[in-house]
Parts: sequence; structure tokens; C-alpha cells
Amino acid sequence: MWFFYLILGFFLFFLQHLIPFPADLRLDLLTLFMVFVSLRTDFIVAVVLALLFGLILDCYGLAPLGLQSALSLTAVVATALLRRRLNFLYVLPQIAGVAVIMLLQGLVMVGLLHLLLPVPVVYPAMLRQACLQLGVTALSSPIVLGLFALLEKGWRRCLRRKSRRSVGEG
Repeated sequence: MWFFYLILGFFLFFLQHLIPFPADLRLDLLTLFMVFVSLRTDFIVAVVLALLFGLILDCYGLAPLGLQSALSLTAVVATALLRRRLNFLYVLPQIAGVAVIMLLQGLVMVGLLHLLLPVPVVYPAMLRQACLQLGVTALSSPIVLGLFALLEKGWRRCLRRKSRRSVGEG
């Protein structure tokens, strides 16, 4: 199953960073992906995928090295902690959980940027954009997480068909 998560993560990375979205409708697909992986797999697999995609984002972007890795790890750890408090099977807990996770990511990002950069890093335009992204991502999280679950179910069904064919042929 880890191969499915790897392929889906790379697809979402390219979708998010190479296809232009309007600024007001920008989803944080990789954060939603990290939440999904954290809910579906072991903690170790989620941490390894978070480090991998965080490293890819660090190499791709202009932010200081390690910032995106820290944000991905924040999403995984926050999901593991919130999983005990919130039932992510329902719509409102999903929205609330993703909003809390993105708020924590924002706090980690601002804290790390204040440590790493000598200039002020919080500007009103940046804060407005972050709030818009948080709202759009949190409100769309039930739809996106549902689509991820459908993709995972289709992948499992495809693997079962292939395994039945190979057993029947032999």
C-alpha cells in the first residue's frame, strides 16, 4: 500500500505546484494527503512519507531548508494526537481537525521563520492569504479525503483482481 501513497503523493505534488490555481482557491493538497496517510497507515510510514515529501518541497521551494519537512511532520504528529480526540469519519470533525492542523502548521512556520530570518515575516497580505488557504482547505477536506479513500479502494480492488488472475493462471 505504501507504493500507492508514494504515487499519489507525487501526483499531488505536481498537481499543486505545477498547475496554476487561483490565489483564493488554493488548496493545501499535501497537508490533506499527510492527514489521510496518518489516518490510514502506521505512524512510521506516515513519518517517512512526510520527511520524503517535505524534503522534495524544501528542494523545490525558496523557503529555508527544513521548513516544509517540519510542516509535514507537524501535520502527521497533529493528526496522530487529534485522532484520539476527534472522529475523522464525520464531516465536522474533519473540518475542525484540518483547521487545527493548519493553524499549528502556521504557528510552526512563523516560529521557524522568526528564528531563521532576521526580517519580520508576518505581513497582512501573507496573513490574509494564509487564512484564505486555511478556510478553503479545511472546508474542502471532507471532499478531498473522500476522494483519496475512493482512490485507495480502487487501488485495492485492482490489486485483488491481479492477484486472483495470477492464482487462477498458475
